[in-house]
Amino acid sequence: MTRQQRIEFEDATYHVFSHAVDETALFLDDVDRRCFLDYIQELVGLGMLIVHAFVLMITHFHLLCQTPEAGLSKHLRKLLGKYAQSFNGRHARNGHLLRARYKALLVEDGDYFLECSRYIHLNPVRAYVCSDPGDYRWSSYRHYLQPTEELDWVTTARTLESFPSKMDYAQFVLQACAHQSRDPFREAYGNLVFGSKDFAERMGLRVSARKAAHSERSREFRNRPELSFGAIDRAVAETFPGLSKCQHDRMVVYAMQRFTAKTGKEIASITDRDPSEITQIWKVLQGRLLNDCELRQRMDLLMQLLQVK
Repeated sequence: MTRQQRIEFEDATYHVFSHAVDETALFLDDVDRRCFLDYIQELVGLGMLIVHAFVLMITHFHLLCQTPEAGLSKHLRKLLGKYAQSFNGRHARNGHLLRARYKALLVEDGDYFLECSRYIHLNPVRAYVCSDPGDYRWSSYRHYLQPTEELDWVTTARTLESFPSKMDYAQFVLQACAHQSRDPFREAYGNLVFGSKDFAERMGLRVSARKAAHSERSREFRNRPELSFGAIDRAVAETFPGLSKCQHDRMVVYAMQRFTAKTGKEIASITDRDPSEITQIWKVLQGRLLNDCELRQRMDLLMQLLQVK
């Protein structure tokens, strides 16, 4: 299949996402994270990128950036190539580090740009790493509220000019904690553009046909029956027959977190647990998935049984 052509031009804005291969870790420690940010800062210093937001998770990263001169592909190859070489060298590792090709959405200014900023800063919350994005160290969110010299290469002006104060931006971000925030990659036109129909058409996309296919997929997702506790409980029992009751119950909690839209508090209520336990179960099993090949295979079987992607 022919790869889609990147849309590149001067001062274009992109939401970039890339993921490690096979659910392995992209960042194993703080040295890795610092190294990755140093490489981004280097590109900023050379005038290749303007960075508006970022987050580094265990297996992936998100970046909201702008290219003063056309050339996102060239800049990303440099960044990801240098980092992969450094990571493999530090950890005595060989082979590809990143999964296939990175994703990059061309982002329209205004509400779409702000939605990407919010989506990126809420990544740790959606992953149950923390309940407040301000508690997460490896994103640009705290820099928005209290600028630091360490992240002085992150540009906040374009985002904050839309809000009366920094606290208003924080409120804008936190509002989405209470409900399902928009996913730019799910809503993108042709997997290339996050913006209005007019903007997508100006970028040369045939919106009507592509959007029709996207709308059909979105409608299918919205209409898919909500997975019940009982269905998940039975599927876990079938997929993991050798688990003790305690292990089984924890796997059910994890599956509810991963395959339903229920909040941590809702899952805690359903399973009669403390909300803090829900977060801890997620962290433990996510960590195991990074290194346990058999567990990943079982999880794939569970996804097939529940008919989720």
